[in-house]
Amino acid sequence: MEKIVDLLKITAGYDDEVILKDVNLTIREQDFIGVIGPNGGGKTTLVKIILGLIKPMSGILTIYQNEKTQNRRVIGYLPQVIKTDQKFPISVQDVVLSGLAQAGKLFKRFSKEENIKAYNLLELMGIGQLAKKNIGELSGGQMQRVFLCRAIIADPKLLILDEPSTYVDNKFESDLYKILLELNHRMAIMMVSHDVGTITYYVKTIACVNRELHYHKSNTISQQQLAAYNCPIQIIAHGDVPHTILHNHVH
Repeated sequence: MEKIVDLLKITAGYDDEVILKDVNLTIREQDFIGVIGPNGGGKTTLVKIILGLIKPMSGILTIYQNEKTQNRRVIGYLPQVIKTDQKFPISVQDVVLSGLAQAGKLFKRFSKEENIKAYNLLELMGIGQLAKKNIGELSGGQMQRVFLCRAIIADPKLLILDEPSTYVDNKFESDLYKILLELNHRMAIMMVSHDVGTITYYVKTIACVNRELHYHKSNTISQQQLAAYNCPIQIIAHGDVPHTILHNHVH
């Protein structure tokens, strides 16, 4: 599989504080990587580096592009927290279409085919009936689905999701992961989540991030491996229903 993103010996942080040190990671076509780790361990910093939102203190970030995909957006992104102006007069479908706009061309005229594509994505997410609604009328879960449509409408090579189930109701959550598995046939996915038991049921590989990054080429991982990676996450068990085994607590 061809490379999409390469991080080589990346060290990054804010001001003089180092958050991530000596990180190496390669993302290839059809990868489905689950990113786990404690709060403050550097998961968000990792995402910001890949998105180009912060520059590393040292190391090399490479985003690959070739003639075959030069007109295709490389990275689509669904943030954990979505901030919108609730009073801004824009429809749900127009928000999705804005994912096709290039820098400096936000208000381009979209074709009939592009409008149909946007509507079909909303239908896929179960909210086609909201296409003409104002974005400010939506619930948090509905808005999360809209912005997922926006993130994928340009068919990116890599989709990055930051806690995608945060605002998703239980009824749609299983559908969301089925949709992601289908999307993974045509794009790589990196998913940051605290819901370790669930994501390891779906992802192909795991990146443990806690100031450093340890890449595990499997979706199963033992408590001993987590301890070796200095990643304080509860042990994961697999079965028909994804779940997490909790340690005993003394009350």
